[in-house]
Amino acid sequence: MISPLLADVYLRFVLDTWFVRDVKPRLAGRIYLVRYADDLVIGFSEESDAQNVMDVLPKRFGKYGLTLHPKKTRLVAFTRPHERDGSSGKPGTFDLLGFTHYWARSRRTSWVIKRKT
Repeated sequence: MISPLLADVYLRFVLDTWFVRDVKPRLAGRIYLVRYADDLVIGFSEESDAQNVMDVLPKRFGKYGLTLHPKKTRLVAFTRPHERDGSSGKPGTFDLLGFTHYWARSRRTSWVIKRKT
């Protein structure tokens, strides 16, 4: 087991630098990376970009002797809910750092991302 501090330093090169230098310029839509030590979430505006990064990320980590946790690594549809889209399913949620992130209505009835423990 690698310490979170060492993981943070190591991932700065393996993930952060690579993400900014090589990944972002090649994608069609908006993208962001949220990382705390060895936990991360990558957000994409385009599903095809998400799939492309999901295909390449294990190879990038494997090059440096790292692996992605198979139960924690997945694609989640986390789009703003639409009232008239005809879907009956709930919007996706995801967990990060002990919080579940989900869509809900604000006091002014606009959609916002909320968190609960």
